[in-house]
Amino acid sequence: MRNIMKKSIAILGVIGLLAGVSLAADNLLITDPTYIGTGARPLGMGKAYVALAEDADGIFINPAALGKVDQPKLTSMYSNVLGDVNYVVLGGAYPVGLNSAIGAGIVRSGVDGIGLYDNLGTSLGSGSWGNSVAFLSYGQNFADGKLSLGASMKYYNQGGTGTATIESASASGLGFDLGAIYSPTEMLSLGISAQNPLGTRLENGLGAENKIQSIVKLGANVKLEPFGTQKMNVAIDADLSARRPTTYHAGIEYMPVNNIALRVGLDQDPGVGGLVETNPTAGVGLKVGGMQVNYAYHPYSGIADNATHYISLAYVGPDKPVEEDIIEISLSKPIDKSVIYADNVEVAGSVKSKSAVFPLKVNGVSVPVDPTGKFSFNVPVDKVGKKLVLVEASTKDGRQIRESRRVLRLVQFTDVGESYWARKPIEYTGTVGLVQGYPDGKFKPEASLTRAEMATLLVRAEGMKLPYKPRQVFKDVKTSHWAANYIEMAVRMGLVKGYPDGKFRPNNKINKAETVAVLARYDKLALNPVEVKPYSDIKATHWAAKYIQAAKGSGMLGYIEGTRLRPAEEVNRAEAVEMLSKTNMASKAVNDLLSWDKGYEFEISRPTIRASIY
Repeated sequence: MRNIMKKSIAILGVIGLLAGVSLAADNLLITDPTYIGTGARPLGMGKAYVALAEDADGIFINPAALGKVDQPKLTSMYSNVLGDVNYVVLGGAYPVGLNSAIGAGIVRSGVDGIGLYDNLGTSLGSGSWGNSVAFLSYGQNFADGKLSLGASMKYYNQGGTGTATIESASASGLGFDLGAIYSPTEMLSLGISAQNPLGTRLENGLGAENKIQSIVKLGANVKLEPFGTQKMNVAIDADLSARRPTTYHAGIEYMPVNNIALRVGLDQDPGVGGLVETNPTAGVGLKVGGMQVNYAYHPYSGIADNATHYISLAYVGPDKPVEEDIIEISLSKPIDKSVIYADNVEVAGSVKSKSAVFPLKVNGVSVPVDPTGKFSFNVPVDKVGKKLVLVEASTKDGRQIRESRRVLRLVQFTDVGESYWARKPIEYTGTVGLVQGYPDGKFKPEASLTRAEMATLLVRAEGMKLPYKPRQVFKDVKTSHWAANYIEMAVRMGLVKGYPDGKFRPNNKINKAETVAVLARYDKLALNPVEVKPYSDIKATHWAAKYIQAAKGSGMLGYIEGTRLRPAEEVNRAEAVEMLSKTNMASKAVNDLLSWDKGYEFEISRPTIRASIY
């Protein structure tokens, strides 16, 4: 014979009939009919649903779930619990704003055909008994979707048929629930639901009062994606109450594909004598279009032959198109095509994304981002020349999002001011390595150029490999001379010549005519007969007239003002660099340096996605 008392306590908790009439099991205490479980999805997960709560099932478990509802939702469930108790759940939710929704629902449990007996065991026929609770709920989302709050008003009603005494035992009362769900990250959610926090009293026509105890439900849920697009929920809840032992609920929901869910769980319920009964649960869900069918299996301790099957039918709405996770990187510093002189550049801006993987990376170095998405970082620029500043972030699906800026660092000399007439050619040729300054950081632009320095400048500009051991090419240039290697190489290149007496006179100051002749040979300019004086102080018969004419025609002497060249004047370092910068080789090197379309191949080959400058 089945133990009806155990079944009733474990599942329904039907209130005992009063005044000399009893159930076959004796008088029983009242319980909240929702404690059986609402929705086959939560039941399949061992009722661990406080932090996961969503859709219309949340009305009965945690009203804060309504803050997540953005389209109409419906839920229904029917079961014949342990073959005796008819159990029905109906609920629906409807959004009333961008981040809020209202909900309504009812839970009904009842037993028909209950045998009635008086105190002497005489049959009085049969009767029925049932509990129901109606919900009116509201939930709203705050803090950019991280926090949801909700509340429910509840109307309880219990009653039965069979005798006048039973009918007089009918009772009703009002209660309420409060709930919250906090999701600090996409992965983690924490929930709390205070059900009947002040206790709910039901009075009947016999003057008796029954109380539904308050329960505080705490829960946590972790969302995982263990295998790419596959999803998993791992949830655990705890039920706390002053007059019953603490019970726990744990469940796992695994979705190998988007429309199929597999569930297992452990469900603890208070048992007889203050004990706790633990029952395994399992379930499966199938979603087709906007409809969802869920099945749950729940055995009950001590009544293994009467395990219960629950089936829910719900409308959850069509799947929304998967919103591509977009990261927007905005850089305020540096501006693109920045020219700098310092050995570092500040990179500052902000990043916006729902699931960006932080920290952000700037040129491969992880950079912290503050809670508002802003960041600032100094990127070293160790060498003069071109520098690409690359900011990278990663989407949740592993895509790389990049934004870049082009920076040009020029060499700077302490004695070449911003207004100096030859500043640009000095900085440009110095940056590409055609000329060099002194160890003290100066360039000495007004210093006169010697013949040895001129030979050195041209050989360095050409980038020629110097002989390992110099030969003595001129009488007055010993192999120990600081410029011996450069002078020997300049002679080999046909750039400089000595004097008829076999000397080079390396320390002599070089004049303008000599400088032009050397640079014209260096640039391999075509020499033509001179018919018209190139300058008023240069006769056609001047030994350097052909060189000067060719240099003027090439633009090398564009800095000369007026009609006089003054060929015998000493040339300073600034003039020599100005003329050098106009040679074909130097012009190409400088033009390449100043081209923003060359030297930044990494940026060109890895395009920026959805980035903006502000």
